[in-house]
Amino acid sequence: MMDFVPLINPTTNVIGIGENIHLQLPANMHKNIFIDFIKRNKNYHEPWVYVSSDPRFYDQYISRMKMGKTFGVFVFSNVDNQFIGVINLNSIRLDPFSSATLGYYAEQTQSGKGYMKEALNLILDHAFVKIGLNRVEVNVQPNNTASLALIKSVGFSKEGFSRKYLKIGNHYEDHERWAYLAEDFKLR
Repeated sequence: MMDFVPLINPTTNVIGIGENIHLQLPANMHKNIFIDFIKRNKNYHEPWVYVSSDPRFYDQYISRMKMGKTFGVFVFSNVDNQFIGVINLNSIRLDPFSSATLGYYAEQTQSGKGYMKEALNLILDHAFVKIGLNRVEVNVQPNNTASLALIKSVGFSKEGFSRKYLKIGNHYEDHERWAYLAEDFKLR
């Protein structure tokens, strides 16, 4: 674990620092970086997730976070502060469910380098230790082999299969349901 992160503006809101990446809370200063990221990775993301590059979408995203409906972070490289990806904890429930659903998408050119694995471990630590959640779920399309490999490597356990679970583009798609429990995270 690093004690400092080079090339980061000290006014940014860093919530987690790993060996190779750090997590920042999205802010208005990230809008253009986010929009460029979405445009650049459109073909890479769209079989699995559709994210608008319209600046109004980004404004709505920030609003959803302010309302507590989503907890999002941006993943940046420690070396050159390059934008690596997005991770969201959605549908956060602090009632007896004490759970959230996880969503994420990454920069195609940085895929397979372990950055998102490190970032997911940091966000799980935040979810379980700082927020106090009991459970984080993720739903992945069965053909998304890269994403399935990622969540397996982090320690998620498969719990089931949901037919036509989520609308992706214009069609409802099947998803595998995976989960990680706080008690399992503490044991690793």
